[in-house]
Amino acid sequence: MRTDLSEAQWDSVTHGEIVGPDGTKYVRRSTKAKRRDCDDLLGAGAPLVLYYWAGGQLDWHDGDDAGGVWETARASVTTEPRLRGDLEWTAGVWQSEGGRAHVLLTGHC
Repeated sequence: MRTDLSEAQWDSVTHGEIVGPDGTKYVRRSTKAKRRDCDDLLGAGAPLVLYYWAGGQLDWHDGDDAGGVWETARASVTTEPRLRGDLEWTAGVWQSEGGRAHVLLTGHC
């Protein structure tokens, strides 16, 4: 399922926190996660958030939707943005106080 969080939480992401649709608060733990780490988290059912400031996008994806979006974006995930003009993503892991995690992809072009 996709949920648009942009109106309510756009500024929160830059401060290192986000609240999921169920009310769970997550804080940034890392900003340079590797694809295989994201594979593991998403394979275990973690949600995926796409944050792309140039496109005004802050979308929460969970369930089967998260896996489908990850399959599409995975090839464009890098640990260091490159200067070639294509949309690329850096991956970060965000975690709740209770230890629940989600993957946040930040878009760069």
